[in-house]
Amino acid sequence: MNKHELSKRLIQEHQSFIDFVSSLSKEDLIRSHDNKWNPSQQLQHVYLCLRAIQLAIALPKFIPTILFGKSKKGSRTYESLVETYQLKLKNGGKSPSMYKPKKSVRDVGKLKIDLIHLVNIISNQLSHFQENDLDSFLLPHPLLGKLTARELIFFAIYHVGHHQKQIEK
Repeated sequence: MNKHELSKRLIQEHQSFIDFVSSLSKEDLIRSHDNKWNPSQQLQHVYLCLRAIQLAIALPKFIPTILFGKSKKGSRTYESLVETYQLKLKNGGKSPSMYKPKKSVRDVGKLKIDLIHLVNIISNQLSHFQENDLDSFLLPHPLLGKLTARELIFFAIYHVGHHQKQIEK
């Protein structure tokens, strides 16, 4: 996927998630099954993760280079990244505490607006990257280690759908 396709998919997947969450009743938004996060908590978790991604790709490009180096291999495919992430989860990988939602989410409406705003900011930030920069700048991920900027966006695209599927179950 080139940066325009990444941006389009990022927006589409998050809008789909927001539309799905918006279709739920107030009761369903706070209903939890099997001690899993309820839909409003899933929404907050997606927002917290995406906020970290936005902050990471907003850094001046020299900072990640100094901190994490540059990729010499380029980016994996979307499918390869998803497979690696699923394996990490299967082997017990969990979300770090900083990305865990609060027990109660007060304003779901505002959170949905904030999430789509954040997606639009990231989409705009992507437009300032060169294609080769997306494959060379490395950024940290708590479960997957260092990812290229492109892989981080791949993750964001997959991650939101992953949480939508959890809610649908």
